[in-house]
Amino acid sequence: MVDTTPVVVEALRTPQGKNGGVYEDVRSEDLVIPLVNETLTGTGLSGAEVDDFMLGCAQQRDEQDNNVARIVSLLSDLGESVPGTTINRWCASSAQAITSAANAIQVGQRDAILAGGVESMTRVPFPDAGADTIHPRISEVYDQDRLRMGMTAETVAENYDISREAQDEFAVRSHERAAEATDSGRFDDEIVPIDTPDGTVEEDEGIRRDTSVEALADLPTVFKDDGTVTPGNASQISDGASMTLLTSREFADEHGLEVLAEVGNHNVAGVDPREMGIGPIPAVEGLLERANRNIDEYDLVDLNEAFASQCLYCQQQLGVDDGRYNVNGGAIAIGHPLGATGARIPVTLIHEMGKRDAERGIATECVGFGQGAAIEFSRP
Repeated sequence: MVDTTPVVVEALRTPQGKNGGVYEDVRSEDLVIPLVNETLTGTGLSGAEVDDFMLGCAQQRDEQDNNVARIVSLLSDLGESVPGTTINRWCASSAQAITSAANAIQVGQRDAILAGGVESMTRVPFPDAGADTIHPRISEVYDQDRLRMGMTAETVAENYDISREAQDEFAVRSHERAAEATDSGRFDDEIVPIDTPDGTVEEDEGIRRDTSVEALADLPTVFKDDGTVTPGNASQISDGASMTLLTSREFADEHGLEVLAEVGNHNVAGVDPREMGIGPIPAVEGLLERANRNIDEYDLVDLNEAFASQCLYCQQQLGVDDGRYNVNGGAIAIGHPLGATGARIPVTLIHEMGKRDAERGIATECVGFGQGAAIEFSRP
């Protein structure tokens, strides 16, 4: 019997760049192409052996408007025979690419799929939540100002009593953990250096090694005069790409590929968009119900650090201790290129699971306009 269990055989990402930083002159496609080519080189596969390419991208307009996945196929070592689709579930766009790929493999429709994501928030800026592109009836149901990402973080902090000091402490921890992971070489296996007109980028640009709770306490709030959310305890606007190669276990065995992880249960959920950041709670709870497990059976949990307030509340409600939670930091330090994050988190999680000989892990994200997504990974 053919084993169609979906497995990850490669997991890579670019270093993350700051808004207006090292990737200012690099198009989104040119962040993805090196990951695609390195994946093929590292696995010894040709483009002809890849069935499909699924790429997450949240801002599909301007330079990112022309089915980025297909353009990358044509410009990379994949070639004309590999079709491509570009997927949008906001911050979980590339997580959706992974789950869609896993589903297609599991039912025997495909054998090998590249699944990842990209976002250049420098070259394709994120619009204000009050932009007139939003359906006008939304304003009849919700105060649109409260749907702005920063305001949702303020709402979570206020509704669930998450203090400014706790948020700043969490942010400092993120930078400390990301810096330690970088300096100790724990990110080396997942990062592909990217050549730019100004040189080669080899590590995440946004990590602040010298930050402190005292320094963050001096930052002004941005979204609300008497609020608690600042640029220091929120995710960084950034540029980057991420990539995984999923195959069936049968395909991996036949081609002599190392299995990094199996893709297990996954789940999505919807919540009040005014509390966008709590989406990981029902997403993970639903996953646990599907898996018939509790959170203590997972060695690592990585939750996107959109804002410290929602990270802290989700951690409390899910019951994850600090020793298993975002152990290498997260988007507050590393960055949050919207379409890339949903796969960047699994890339980092899977490599860390291998280093720790961990059996199971969960990657989860909150998603704009009130959603959550979660994926379970296990090591064979």
